[in-house]
Amino acid sequence: MKKLNWQKLPARAVTAQQSLWTSSSVDSVEPDYCSIEQLFSLPPTETKTRTKAKAEPKEISFIDAKKSLNLNIFLKQFKCSHEEFVSLIRRGDRSRFDVEVLKQLIKLLPEKHEIENLKSLQTDRDKLASVDKFYLQLLDVPSYSLRIECMLLCEESSCVLENLKPKAELLDRACQSVKESVRLPSFCKLILSVGNFLNYGTHTGNAEGFKIGTLLKLTETKANKSRITLLHHILEEAEQNHPDLLNLPDDLEICEKAAGVNLESIQSESSSLMNRLNNCEKKVSCSSDLKDQYLPPIQESLQACEQLRQMLSSVEDGRTALCIYLCEDSSSFSVDELFGTIKTFRGLFLRAMQENQSRRQQEKRVKQQEEDRKLKGETKKIVRKDVSKQDEGCIIDNLLAEIKKGYNLKKDPPAAVAMSLAVDEADSSVSGQSEKPAAAAQEVQIPSDPEPEPESQQSLKPGLTQHTGR
Repeated sequence: MKKLNWQKLPARAVTAQQSLWTSSSVDSVEPDYCSIEQLFSLPPTETKTRTKAKAEPKEISFIDAKKSLNLNIFLKQFKCSHEEFVSLIRRGDRSRFDVEVLKQLIKLLPEKHEIENLKSLQTDRDKLASVDKFYLQLLDVPSYSLRIECMLLCEESSCVLENLKPKAELLDRACQSVKESVRLPSFCKLILSVGNFLNYGTHTGNAEGFKIGTLLKLTETKANKSRITLLHHILEEAEQNHPDLLNLPDDLEICEKAAGVNLESIQSESSSLMNRLNNCEKKVSCSSDLKDQYLPPIQESLQACEQLRQMLSSVEDGRTALCIYLCEDSSSFSVDELFGTIKTFRGLFLRAMQENQSRRQQEKRVKQQEEDRKLKGETKKIVRKDVSKQDEGCIIDNLLAEIKKGYNLKKDPPAAVAMSLAVDEADSSVSGQSEKPAAAAQEVQIPSDPEPEPESQQSLKPGLTQHTGR
């Protein structure tokens, strides 16, 4: 027959009290065994197999198959026998356990109905499955569940305290650094003066102070020049008149480190750990078997947790003091937001300083290039002036030489006219040499026997003929 997978109740659990199974008011219902046999019978097998007696199961297990598999996998990682593993629990040896392993072990501990089934076992233990045998050995350890809980709490408390204590110290130092910084109020007062000047005559002018979040809005006010904001200008002002304020990022460095720490989370974890330690201390104090073994480490963890609580109280006092110091609203003020704002502002501060330096270097290079171009331009002008004077002298000398040689103006009248115009222009531009061309012009002689010119040219240029005859 096919089997029904259920969890069998122990006999004493059924008969110990009035229950569903012992109710006499309900008559027992007899099922139809014939139909059950027809529906849920296994398929027939060979005759030889059917004639054989039914083989008894090799192992008996009261544990769910999936849970049994997970527990076997868990135990194999220790590479030791069940007796040795149970001995570690009995001695409270945490050397081979960490927090995650102990949490996993607690999930795999036997449940109440499994414990009752194992305790009601009447057969030989040798017939039990490996996991069932392990549970029976574990049940022989007094207060095994509380022992494992104490092991986990001792291991977990040390890890939690090692994680939370540095964070609390960092927050405490960050709160002190903001209040002790001398450069921060000086820089804020410089911003206040600039802001009142810009907002003069408006409802936001004549301010006595501003919210700390205003530090992030300095880059939103743009200057007339490109890529320059109010923060860039204030840093230039500080560099010229208050150079020590440029070291403000050094005062805010620890606040940047504390920006990722959540105070509320630390307070919650610390409070939860202390409650668990107090509850465990009460349980251990009532057990004579566990008192000497686990009470000292639990009390030691409680002392460390109390130190953490005092440190967090100091951080809370620092938060209140900062709220008053910065004139913020106590109901909404958070050190997490404050340190996040300071971290962002510190980054903007350093970037603006770098951009100012880069811009000055760029302006210096541009100025040097302009000076170099001006210097090259003056040199070229000087060279051109010298060349033009030489060319001017050469032109006059060439003209005088050509005049001395003489020209047949009738053959080439346009050239003669151009020559005459060039001589007149040269006379007007060079006054110092006016006598020399005049004397040379008197020595010019026109040939006596000019070649006859065609009548068409004589009719076209009468004025030119008269000019040359003169």
